[in-house]
Amino acid sequence: MENIGRDWLADQVDDMPHHIHRMGLVEFNEANRYLPQGVSPRPGFIRYDLFPYMREMLECFDPLSPVREVNLKKGVQVGYTTALIESIILYYIAHIKTQPLMFLTADDGLASLRVENSVIPMINESGFSDLIRSNDEGNSRKTGKTKDLIQWQGGGSMIYNGANSATKMRMSSVPLMLKDELDGWKRSVGKDGNSDSLTDARLSAYWDVRKIGRGSTPLTEPSMINEAYERGDQRKYMVLCKACSFPQFLKFENINKETGEVSGFRWEVENGVLVLESVRYCCINCGHEHYEHNKEKLFATESGAHWMPTAEPREAGIRSYHLPAFYSPFEFRPWYKCVSDYLESYDSNSKQIISISKYQEFYNNTLGEPFKIQGSKLRFESVSAHRRACYKLGQIPNRYAIENSGSFVLMLCCQVDVHKSNLAVTVFGICKDLRTYIIDYWRFEDEDCTELSSPVWGRLRALIEEKTYVADDGKTYMMVITLIDAGYANDTVTTFCADYSSGVYPILGRDRPGKNQTIKEFSEFKTQAGTVGYKITVDHYKDRLAPVLRREWLEDSGPQNIYHVNAPIDIPDKHLKEWTVEIRKKVTDVNGNEHYVWYRPGNARNELWDLLVYCHASVEILAWSVCIQHFKLDTIDWVRFWEYIETYELYFDAPIL
Repeated sequence: MENIGRDWLADQVDDMPHHIHRMGLVEFNEANRYLPQGVSPRPGFIRYDLFPYMREMLECFDPLSPVREVNLKKGVQVGYTTALIESIILYYIAHIKTQPLMFLTADDGLASLRVENSVIPMINESGFSDLIRSNDEGNSRKTGKTKDLIQWQGGGSMIYNGANSATKMRMSSVPLMLKDELDGWKRSVGKDGNSDSLTDARLSAYWDVRKIGRGSTPLTEPSMINEAYERGDQRKYMVLCKACSFPQFLKFENINKETGEVSGFRWEVENGVLVLESVRYCCINCGHEHYEHNKEKLFATESGAHWMPTAEPREAGIRSYHLPAFYSPFEFRPWYKCVSDYLESYDSNSKQIISISKYQEFYNNTLGEPFKIQGSKLRFESVSAHRRACYKLGQIPNRYAIENSGSFVLMLCCQVDVHKSNLAVTVFGICKDLRTYIIDYWRFEDEDCTELSSPVWGRLRALIEEKTYVADDGKTYMMVITLIDAGYANDTVTTFCADYSSGVYPILGRDRPGKNQTIKEFSEFKTQAGTVGYKITVDHYKDRLAPVLRREWLEDSGPQNIYHVNAPIDIPDKHLKEWTVEIRKKVTDVNGNEHYVWYRPGNARNELWDLLVYCHASVEILAWSVCIQHFKLDTIDWVRFWEYIETYELYFDAPIL
């Protein structure tokens, strides 16, 4: 009898896994995730029939899945946040319970906004609000939610913050990390290097079981999400033609190289207006026309739609996906919207770009591709039209800046480019988010500026030490930081800078790091005089600024975008043209690695282009110093930096470095 009892118990134990139902991420969310009115055009429990392409990606985040990284290069409105990110979070809160995770966006403010407006309502609407509780059960006053942390029953938690704070990230180690809108992050965090790699370090303790989700609409090359996509197996969502069953990845336009036949999206225009109902997709094999009312069936896995790898991943366990916006559900982004965005940006008859900014938006938002600017240069007409503001050289237009740039001018920075016969000198006014104003631009001229005895150095010294500006609201300004290019007349520059204990620094340009090397915007070096200087990755800054200078902006179009540059109405055209002379081109080094460089043809004047780079570098060096020296942080916290500058009115004080 005793043996019979033991045998029976053993049989029951052996059979237990067969009786326990373990829910996958898709099944769990379809059973529990509720989308209220206003959040989704289809309120009710989430159904992945609406996002069939998300099923595979979602299941990659099952703890038992061998997939370690999911990198999604996407257009807009494909359901990344709703159907993937939020569904992963809810699954881990309610089903896994014990595991910590991290959610990262471009900055702390955006992270808090996403959690407050999306994650918390999702938890409440799905009926799991009672799970949110502090893991410190001995303290009844703790609710389980702080400004950057959510805790839940079982011991799990989610840290959420911006990728601009290395300090916060060093405090935590997690097995699961979700990264949102990667291309909106600063590429490097001061001296810490690449922000994507920096955040990955928080997974090092769990590297063999890590889960990383990256998703972003790409912006310009170099693109962090595109680089992540290329590390994986580069999956395309294949759909089968209803007529011939030919599998194909939807392309906006596909040209047969042999026949010249055009397939992809087609449409009609009447009297210059797009006929919305005419938009259809033509099979690349047989030409059969698919209209959008059949989109849901066309994309369904039951119809044979599937993800197909197109490359070998660089490391096992890395999957990458490309999802243009025309895969979006109709309610999110219909096909006619994709076409209308194209027509607003490009004239297919003349083969001319109508608006470079809208054309880039089409590339990014619809195609889900980074905008390539190699082999092209900035157009003076565009730069000039969208930079000039209602002030003159020598003026600080604070009333204009508050209205259009988000703050008054917070400080002045001086930049100097040294030549044999002149010093090219700018003064830039800096607002929040590095929206800048050219305040002054001179060329201090002499026969030989390489000698410290030249009077140009006395003029520069007077500017740094004595020059003041009074803004239109009465604020008085002096120089806060000065950077001087020491690539020419190095001894003279470093000797001049050595007279200052702080605030005046020599700089040297440096080549862009190789493809697999960390990009750092600047780094310190010691001069022969024993003082500090900075090496600047010039091409990296130019890659950042070129799309900004292309971007269109008018006073009635809302606040200026980050990094927007304002120029006075009376600055000569010849100076603004210095922004447009260089060409970005692809080169191959001796090791066969491809990268992009900015090339200046002939002896074209490019001083203002270089000085704009030095302006951005000076602010970031200043921010680095303030955050390290004053706040004792490990990296730049931009929110705290701007608050510090504005609160203590350092624009009027002596240099603070």
